Amino acid sequence: MLPREHYLKQPFQDREHFPAGFEHAGRLSSSQARLIRKHGALIIALGRGEVSDPTDEDRHLLKVIARQAAPKNPIEQAWLKYLALTEKMAELRKSA
Repeated sequence: MLPREHYLKQPFQDREHFPAGFEHAGRLSSSQARLIRKHGALIIALGRGEVSDPTDEDRHLLKVIARQAAPKNPIEQAWLKYLALTEKMAELRKSA
């Protein structure tokens, strides 16, 4: 387990769903793409239980992802949009 600051220093990339980067997909705004790139590694680590010092905001984000709470900030909104896009892409691949 590592502190949350470690994960915030790691830029997040999703080469499977966004091979050209989040900004070039045309599905996310530039601010959403920036938030996902900046916070994505932390969010993935939170979901895996790998963060040694999660904040109350981090715990709320996990509830948002689990559909147990409504998003209350741009990071949560951007991550929900990212999840919806990746789920849709996965469905399209299965049906192709």
